[in-house]
Amino acid sequence: MSRSAKVTSIEVLDRFTAVLRSFQDDASTSLENLEVEIHRALDWINHTQKDHWRNEIRLGRQRVADAKAEYERARSARRFADHEPTLLAEKKVIERARRRLRLAEEKVELVRVWARRIDRAVIEYKGSAAQLSNWLLTDCPRALASLVRMNRALQSYVALQSTVAAPTAAGPEQATEAPAVRSGDTDHAAKAPDETSKQTADAPADDPEEASGS
Repeated sequence: MSRSAKVTSIEVLDRFTAVLRSFQDDASTSLENLEVEIHRALDWINHTQKDHWRNEIRLGRQRVADAKAEYERARSARRFADHEPTLLAEKKVIERARRRLRLAEEKVELVRVWARRIDRAVIEYKGSAAQLSNWLLTDCPRALASLVRMNRALQSYVALQSTVAAPTAAGPEQATEAPAVRSGDTDHAAKAPDETSKQTADAPADDPEEASGS
């Protein structure tokens, strides 16, 4: 499997590194906040609610007992000969106390059921969250370190290419310039016509007879 990568923009690599680092920070913070909320929910269901409704059961039983005692006192006080008093108000108090007691008992059972369900859900969540947490603690830092090394290598490569390209760009311009002429060469070139003229003037004249005969 090839380990090469085609990178067309170092700026994109910088942005990706920043986004990955931001994701690492946000995900870690979210996991920590969720852990706090989970502990709070477990404490609420396993302690606050359980203790509250158990206390309601205790109070409910006491209310039922008090209502029955009040009913018996009223019954004894209002009984006349063989006449049995109705005591509707006292009976309603007893029935209301019994309903509250039944509600508290149902709530205790519901708390027990939901506590088990929440415990299972928390176990499943922690199994999944542990994988993300391990990735954030191990794989993600390694990925960020690799991206940083890659960025530095690319920056160095670009800087090296810029350094090598500078003399190459200047070469053709220097090649088109005319070669410099030394001062000695200029003097020699200026003297050449004068020497030619002198040699022509010193040459012997042609024979007059040969010139007239021709």
